[in-house]
Amino acid sequence: MINVNLIHERERLRRVGETAGRIAFFAAVAAFALTMVAITLQQTRVRGVRESIAVVRAESAQLQARKVEIDLLQGQIDSKAPLVDLLRGARDSEAKWCNALTQVADAAPPGVSLMTVRSSDTLQPKVTDTSAAAAKTPPRHEGFTITGEATTGDLVSQFIHNLTNASSFGDVYLESVRRRKGAKNVEIFEFDVQALLAKEKPTP
Repeated sequence: MINVNLIHERERLRRVGETAGRIAFFAAVAAFALTMVAITLQQTRVRGVRESIAVVRAESAQLQARKVEIDLLQGQIDSKAPLVDLLRGARDSEAKWCNALTQVADAAPPGVSLMTVRSSDTLQPKVTDTSAAAAKTPPRHEGFTITGEATTGDLVSQFIHNLTNASSFGDVYLESVRRRKGAKNVEIFEFDVQALLAKEKPTP
């Protein structure tokens, strides 16, 4: 009986040992598998980070290239700025002269004929300051020198009055007036008028 019991005990211990070995083996396999999974996840994360870095670097390179392109375009725009200002000034000047010329024509009442209208930017107004400084540096103005004919002296005065009230003009001077006989012995008044463009004059 004792030998039988020992055999059973040995068999039990053997089975326990085998079971423990299996458990240890499976535990080791599980630990290895978990380790591999953790390593794989870590590698995936590292790969994702590297890809993100590559994307950021590529976008940074694109942004840098765009910045260079934008700087180049801005430089081209800046280089054209003087030409744009010149063209804008020419356009504004052309509009100013055209508007003034229209007002010259509108200022002529019936009975006044305009013979010549010459524009100039070197006109001199009548001198009211007789000081030495004013005499050395006479002012220059833009405006028109107008030659015309009228059937009466009052019409010449009316023409000058209309020019003075026009928004484009400042000072208007009668330079000269001459009488002559026209057809059928009709008296004609020939006149020369200097009309200076206004610096700043609001439209009435």
